[in-house]
Amino acid sequence: MNQNTVKNTELERLRSLFSSVDETKTKLVDNLIEQAAFMKVELGILQEQIRKYGSVQVSSKGAQRQTESAKYYTKLINSYGTVIKTLNTIMGKNVVDGDDAFDEFLRRANV
Repeated sequence: MNQNTVKNTELERLRSLFSSVDETKTKLVDNLIEQAAFMKVELGILQEQIRKYGSVQVSSKGAQRQTESAKYYTKLINSYGTVIKTLNTIMGKNVVDGDDAFDEFLRRANV
């Protein structure tokens, strides 16, 4: 699949998650959403490179070291996780959770 197609699909998926969020907050995080979509594409590319070439290089003397792809992947996955966590926090503040079984139990216990 084309990288632009993957990015646009992810971009639309993330934006659809924010459809119920206040429009001003959605505008505020739009760039963050775009960055998350970009990072997801890059992570996919890096995963393919790691699958193909491995994440460890072994020198002729037997020394091992992490490949550049693996190093970049590690940094990028941490950044991606931070961005997704931030988006989730912003989105979560606007979602009204419905009552669950525990809420029903508390209502009955207080009657």
